[in-house]
Amino acid sequence: MTNSICFKLHAIDLKQTSGRRNVQQALSDQKELVFHSSDGTSLSKSNLLQTLNAFDNEDECADLSLAELEQLTGGVGLPEALVSSTILMTMVAGTSGLFTNGVNAIGTSSIQDAINSGIRADIESIRHDLSNHNLDAATGTYRPNAEAGEIGQEFIDSLDLQDLNEREVGIQTQEDFGGENVIRTIKADGDSITVTYSHSGTTVQNTSMVMPASGWLS
Repeated sequence: MTNSICFKLHAIDLKQTSGRRNVQQALSDQKELVFHSSDGTSLSKSNLLQTLNAFDNEDECADLSLAELEQLTGGVGLPEALVSSTILMTMVAGTSGLFTNGVNAIGTSSIQDAINSGIRADIESIRHDLSNHNLDAATGTYRPNAEAGEIGQEFIDSLDLQDLNEREVGIQTQEDFGGENVIRTIKADGDSITVTYSHSGTTVQNTSMVMPASGWLS
């Protein structure tokens, strides 16, 4: 019986693009291959990979995956792991930032909507009180109890409100609109009033209303 061993020898010129591609394909395969330089020196897969990377634009020919890199170099080193972890943490932090900003924007919009809704309802309530102030329901006419230029203040006094800040002009009260504290200031301006709403130190809205009873002044 005769035993035989067959060897296939391939001479590859790494200066040629086709030669480098053949080597890259061989490195990606699972076959047992042995590489030697032209002077007979044995080349490890790691040394051969470094040689390929020395050529310009070499990684444009084929990109090695992490699994292939691990197979060729014996594992992913600490620098590569740190870079990968940093990229992952940056992506997670960026996504979390976008989510947090989105939630904050929604929360701010909901608070503003609740405040605006409360202000609109309060303004309508004040207008209703104004329309009924000094009104004689029997005749449908107004009978002012104050002189011209004083009806606005007379109306405010009739509300019997507790002033939160007596040092400021007008009557300040704290209102609860949608769970938010809003400062409402009502000031007299002759025969009209001005109502201002503030939230967190910022004026949200102000409006002026004329007393209907002023039209019945002689």
